Amino acid sequence: MDGMTLRVQAVSGDAWRGPAGLARVAVRSLSLSGFRNYTSARLQLDGRPVVLTGDNGAGKTNLLEALSFFAPGRGLRGARLGDVSRHDADEGAGWAVAAVLPISWPGANSPKAKTNR
Repeated sequence: MDGMTLRVQAVSGDAWRGPAGLARVAVRSLSLSGFRNYTSARLQLDGRPVVLTGDNGAGKTNLLEALSFFAPGRGLRGARLGDVSRHDADEGAGWAVAAVLPISWPGANSPKAKTNR
């Protein structure tokens, strides 16, 4: 990310609760190595929604694409796995994306939660 700045800002307070009755996935950390324009990067988050800002080419969409590999399908852009390594990487160099994505289910911690067996 030569000379470009990417800013990650958490939304304060309880600005987003999500739809009632659905599971909530919160990104706690994201680590990238040799992925798109990132030699390496690590984000530590607290589970609140974030706003990504930065110039064109700063890597905002690349972060979203990295997260999209944890969902079913072929990722945000439908790229083949061999197409997401850094453009200046050596032939055969690998890439890695790792994340901590805790899932909370409504009522899971409540003593009144019902289980179907």
